[in-house]
Amino acid sequence: MYEATECLSRGQQALEAFRFDDARLAYAQALEHAPQSVDALRGLGYSLFQLRRLAEALDAIDGALRIDPSDLLSRLLMGRLCLRLQQPGLAEDNFRQILQRIPASEAATSGLIDALVAQGGREEAARLCTDLLGANPGSEVALLAAARLAGFECQDKRALFHFDQLVQLRPGNPVHRYNRALCLLRLGRLAEGWRDYEYRFSCGAVHLRCPSTPRWDGRPGRHLLVLAEQGLGDAILFTRFLPFASARCERLSFACPAPLAALIGRSMGVACVSDDPRHWPEHDVHVPLMSLPLVLQIPDATAAGPAYLWSDPARREQWASSLGQRSGLAPRIGLVHATSAAHATEENPFTRRSCAAADLLPLAQGTGFQVYNLNLGRAAEAARRDLPGLRDLPAPIESFEDTAAIISLLDAVVSVDTASAHVAGAIGAPVQLLLPAAPDWKWQPHADASPWYESVQRVRQPAAGGWIATATLAAERLKRTLRDKRA
Repeated sequence: MYEATECLSRGQQALEAFRFDDARLAYAQALEHAPQSVDALRGLGYSLFQLRRLAEALDAIDGALRIDPSDLLSRLLMGRLCLRLQQPGLAEDNFRQILQRIPASEAATSGLIDALVAQGGREEAARLCTDLLGANPGSEVALLAAARLAGFECQDKRALFHFDQLVQLRPGNPVHRYNRALCLLRLGRLAEGWRDYEYRFSCGAVHLRCPSTPRWDGRPGRHLLVLAEQGLGDAILFTRFLPFASARCERLSFACPAPLAALIGRSMGVACVSDDPRHWPEHDVHVPLMSLPLVLQIPDATAAGPAYLWSDPARREQWASSLGQRSGLAPRIGLVHATSAAHATEENPFTRRSCAAADLLPLAQGTGFQVYNLNLGRAAEAARRDLPGLRDLPAPIESFEDTAAIISLLDAVVSVDTASAHVAGAIGAPVQLLLPAAPDWKWQPHADASPWYESVQRVRQPAAGGWIATATLAAERLKRTLRDKRA
């Protein structure tokens, strides 16, 4: 029993330091000594949840509640997990069960607010948020709930007011600094936003294993290792800064996921290496990729610029042969409707980046387009089933070299916020980018012009969840753009 207690203590310490993988290991070891420990199962579930290993997190929390259905902390976590799994009704049930026993629970009320938002109950959510703040204006939970609700409605100045209060209340809390960074970046206040964005690591929002070499501060040096982080789309977007970094060092290596290496390495003339630390070359300094705007002090970091990636001519020729001749003058359009379901953005209709395949019917029927399925895996199957007339590619997409080659042969791409949209923008292909009502900060909802890519046109939902209207507007814009191009 002593061993289990020691493991639980190590797990708790790791959680408090936002070291979620260390916490996972500690709680797993605790369960080896005490398989029926609710504390260990709950801690393991929370660690896995933070690591986005949702199915495993569900098993752990479900196990804790089977042992002790009255454990409110497990119930609270189950509510949060149900939200992430896009089951807001079940999430609401869990939060209301807690409130039946502890009516004043701020954590359960905050969860209930998010569950209501996810089901379209914004008015009741707003009332609960007002009551929460009124009962305790200095509450961290209440302020965070108010900031999140404002963010869902793109009221980012109001959200920033609450985040500033949170930072003043708990200046040492990296979560509040990170959340404020996202808000500042959405508002276009880049210099301030980049500084707070560095807290993404210490708050556990981003998991990146860094080498023991010094962190690069932008001064000229010898061998710089740049580390890709977060999603594939983020990596594609921020590689635009690699030439600026390369100009300040004798040698630059870019550690990135294997599917990106050929496209980025060939296009930008940089040495791409595995993102596995065992394969990193010897180097003098390192820097995370998305820290480059801060380190390089680039004031107009989001300014749209020319293409900086190029499709491989040989790969393009292969795909041109596979796709065959055009059918008349019909434009070729690629469609992407889905992205990762495990991301926090997918919890509610205000921020959800994916849509149902059937929501894109206005683009697939009656448009005169030849429409190709650029989705992968289950999303590709859903599109094939729900979009009559959609054309499958003649061969599977194996890497982003394939993606770039295919897109270069199309007249345009219509995509939700995915890596494919970033590839299209980076090679200069026309894109109609379908965005939720409260889009990710990278698309700067308060800016007039589309940031980052000259060839990307943003098409934002008129109301939360309104994907069909968004697809209809994209189809109209695309027809007009292609008609003008051919005139």
